[in-house]
Parts: sequence; C-alpha cells; structure tokens
Amino acid sequence: MRSVRGMDRFIVLAVVISSLQFVAVDAVRAQGQYSPVSEADVIDLTLNHYFTPDKKSHTPDFEWTFTKTEFVVKKGKGAIPVDILEKLLSKGATADEIRGKWKLADKGGQQLVLAEIKAGDKVGGKEVKIRIYKTAPTVVRIGEPQYVFGIGK
Repeated sequence: MRSVRGMDRFIVLAVVISSLQFVAVDAVRAQGQYSPVSEADVIDLTLNHYFTPDKKSHTPDFEWTFTKTEFVVKKGKGAIPVDILEKLLSKGATADEIRGKWKLADKGGQQLVLAEIKAGDKVGGKEVKIRIYKTAPTVVRIGEPQYVFGIGK
C-alpha cells in the first residue's frame, strides 16, 4: 500500500511540474507576438524612456518625433545620445537637431528606414535601417540599445 501512495504523490508532482512547464513555455511564446508596427503607430509615438549601451535606463531628456513622412531628433534637457548621432551622422559627430524622412520596411523583421538625413548643413547616412517592433499593444521599441515609445500622446 505504501508504494502505491508514494507513486500517487510522484504522479501528482509530475503532473503539476508538467503543467507549470507548459504554462511557462506558452507565456514565453506569447512575448512579442503583437501586430506589426503601422505607419499610424509611428506618427503617434511618444518617447517614454531609453537605454544607453551600458544598459542603464534614462527618462527622455531629448526629443524624437515623427510626422507623416519626416522625423526629428533634437536636443532637449540633454544632448542627443551618442549612439543615435553615430548611426545617423558619423562617429564623433555632434548636432543639436537631426531631420530626415522615414518609412517602414519588412525584410526578415520590421525595420524603420531613415533617409535624407541632415543635421544643419551636415548630411548624414544615405539610408539607415533600425529594427522596430511592438512588445505590447501600445509599446514600440526601436533599435539597440532600445528606445521605448508609447503609442498615443
């Protein structure tokens, strides 16, 4: 009789562990499975926070906005982050404002394509492609390190 009770406990424990594993795997699969970012989403983005290459989170101390066809990155309380300057202009470049055109592309993952990039009289990269994706219905992340935006003003 004792061996049957021991087996019952083992079976119950095995069922509980299997159920927890199934739920955990299902939850991991659900991460990031949201609709693609639309043009309407991009126009409605508000910078929420961002990460620097050292993985530290920062509140927005600069501006990054989008209109129907154009984007503007400009100095606020803080300077434009170095990684953005280097992606859009060149290594060692400085600027208080960067402007250009944007569009969405989908080549093996959705991308934000920035073109006709200018900072004053400086011309930046001809075309820069940066990963863009939703991590929640109203959360959009751009690039690496990540710039985290909310959809809606």
